[in-house]
Amino acid sequence: MKEPFIIYNGKKRFLNLPSEINILTFADFKEGKKETDLKQLLKRAIENPIKSPKLQDMLSPSDKIAILVEDLTRPSPKRIILETLLEEVEEKINPPKGNISIIIALGTHRKLRENEFKNVFGEKLLSQYSVKNHNCFDADMVAVSKLNESRTVKINRQVAEADFKIGIGSILPHPMNGFGGGAKILFPGVADFDSIKEHHLQYTFHKGTALGRIDGNIFYERVTSIAKDAKLDFVINTVISQDDKVSDIVCGHPLYAHLAGIKMSKDIISQKFFKKSDLTVITSFPYSEGPQIVKPIIPASMITKEKGCIILVANCTSNLPDPFIDAFSKFHLKYGKSLFKAVKNYFKSNRLILEDGAIDFNMALGLTLATQDRFKMILVSDDIPKQKAEKMGFIYANNLDKAFEIGLKVCQGNTLNIVPAGGVILPVI
Repeated sequence: MKEPFIIYNGKKRFLNLPSEINILTFADFKEGKKETDLKQLLKRAIENPIKSPKLQDMLSPSDKIAILVEDLTRPSPKRIILETLLEEVEEKINPPKGNISIIIALGTHRKLRENEFKNVFGEKLLSQYSVKNHNCFDADMVAVSKLNESRTVKINRQVAEADFKIGIGSILPHPMNGFGGGAKILFPGVADFDSIKEHHLQYTFHKGTALGRIDGNIFYERVTSIAKDAKLDFVINTVISQDDKVSDIVCGHPLYAHLAGIKMSKDIISQKFFKKSDLTVITSFPYSEGPQIVKPIIPASMITKEKGCIILVANCTSNLPDPFIDAFSKFHLKYGKSLFKAVKNYFKSNRLILEDGAIDFNMALGLTLATQDRFKMILVSDDIPKQKAEKMGFIYANNLDKAFEIGLKVCQGNTLNIVPAGGVILPVI
């Protein structure tokens, strides 16, 4: 076995493990294909779309085109992809630049700031094209589908009124949708708050909802059916490897290109674990944006014994707001002996844990609290102070040595699973 390490703050950090630790599985990276010329890779993918005609055969110069781009919580190389796509469209279709709208598909996530637009897309692109944040509270959104009998789904008016809709996203495991990418760029990406809220709360704890699963997953099925009704025409999806690099790119039909990308992703990121461990150490990598950092507790929960210990090593580049932290504390005080049951009751009644909070913060709350009901959880982070970590219900450790010391004390055993990149792994037991 290689010397075990984790990825923290984008770099390898080798582990100094106590002598009594018994490693079961070290989920080392598979050596996947690494593409250095992303522009050429994308051009080839655009010229060879999956289950779809080529762009030049579907578009005309007079068409209004909406390009939906994922936000900063996702790792795709947005600028290169967008610039290359726009070059291809200009060369082969040549619509007026005013016919192209670029919408950041935020769902309910925070808006990109002015400096982030410049850093991500460059001033030249911003000067030539309309690039805007989606606002899930816009009053003039357009009804396009039904989530259920009582809930109408509305989307961004610019997107709804476009003649052709292209989505740019990335494929990596998602705790509810199975995988990111595909139709998610439209729903929840450019949808209204109320339909996103109801979809997430009602289907997160549904029987078929799971990381890496799409068959029988109603969360995923609703996403794809809404995107179909809203006429998402074409997707460009990067397939992300465990070291946060682009392994491949798929283009074409929103459903079938996504399925092809999922197959590629599974080949890269599926990891066999010998058995469930007493302790699991896992990192938030590549996630570092706010509430996204807790997503890796889901794969950790799949490979850890009930009542075992999960050590989350998290790099957090944005502030976790006080109302979010306080919501953890209040929920623990009120429902400490039955966290999972209480979370499910909240979601079933379409009730937010953090009232007036964004959906991603509420999902982070719900998933973390539900997991804390089953496992002891230790947080190691240079960015989150002890007081905040403990308010969130974590045991705080100021370094990994201390985390292992605490973990061995609170667990009944000494077996360990190690996951260097928790955001890009699909455990197989």
